[in-house]
Amino acid sequence: MKITDVKVTVIEIESPMGGSPSRMAQADFVQIFTDEGIEGDYLATAGGSSGRGLADTIVAEYKPFLIGRDPFDRESILDSVINRHTATVSMNAVGAIDVALWDIAGKAAGLPIYKLLGGYRDKIRAYASSLGFDTLQEYADYAKEMVKKGYTAIKLHPKGGAKEHIEACRATRDAVGDEVDLMLDSMCRYDRREALMVGRELEKLHFYWYEEPLWNSDLEGNRELSQLLDIPIAATEAMYTTKPADFVPYIAGHIVDIIRADAQRGLTMTKKVADICGAFGMKFEPHGWGLAASQFANLQVTGAIKNCDFFEKVEPGELYDVCAKDTIQIDKEGFVHLPTKPGLGLEFDFDEIKKRTILTM
Repeated sequence: MKITDVKVTVIEIESPMGGSPSRMAQADFVQIFTDEGIEGDYLATAGGSSGRGLADTIVAEYKPFLIGRDPFDRESILDSVINRHTATVSMNAVGAIDVALWDIAGKAAGLPIYKLLGGYRDKIRAYASSLGFDTLQEYADYAKEMVKKGYTAIKLHPKGGAKEHIEACRATRDAVGDEVDLMLDSMCRYDRREALMVGRELEKLHFYWYEEPLWNSDLEGNRELSQLLDIPIAATEAMYTTKPADFVPYIAGHIVDIIRADAQRGLTMTKKVADICGAFGMKFEPHGWGLAASQFANLQVTGAIKNCDFFEKVEPGELYDVCAKDTIQIDKEGFVHLPTKPGLGLEFDFDEIKKRTILTM
């Protein structure tokens, strides 16, 4: 099998992050075609204000290199793509190529990708991943609504600083009681004093994990915080890299307790990082935001590894499902099930993509 063409269609979507009036954003529908009629598809977030940059990177820099290659030679292709353009490489562009290649492999084999990666499970518990709210009552109401939907775990992304975060966490715990697992994503907003203060409050509230309290670059601060607190510390989600080796200092150095990465950077990289964590007895929890295609990619990783507890499900997530005929839903026990369709497991709405098209390259 050989790659015969690569096409990127830039489309306009309503920003999943909201805004008033409705804010528009761009996304990139990546297609890799083969001489056997098997096509790899992926809808990538632009990773910036314009999808044109990602499309330019794929079409101008990578397409000439990809034409004529065997799509099963993913390791060779990725090694060349990453190392040839280390100064200008787009993380999301590399990830889009990698996921599309895996989509081809799965379709050729007639299997979902997680089976090719080494299937471990067919379902996994999900947690509802929130947006930020303006009032404590909104956090309480959100948490109750998620539990009513069937979720047994919830992660918060509060607005404001350390004080507001603690208040939001207390309001949420009070709303759902002790039977629901709760997490906090601080999004690297604290200094070391604030991080310790919030962590001690989370321990009192029996939170499941404490995510990115400090910048990932503060290795010593993260290590010290992990030693001072009993609650597991999660980090590395905001590390913008496509190289598994960049995660090794956090793993081998026992900097944090849980490593996070995102299949938007590529399924190959994400699975490798998860396996390195497994070798050190560490948890790996994939980041789950993004459009439907990246959510499916992250779900495929969770189905292939042992050392994760959850799938991150954005709630409410309707805007993230744009141009997708398949969506990820929880069952009545709070689990999501791995796709059964071959490849990525996602069928795209080509008519909707056509309606939203800005340009095709």
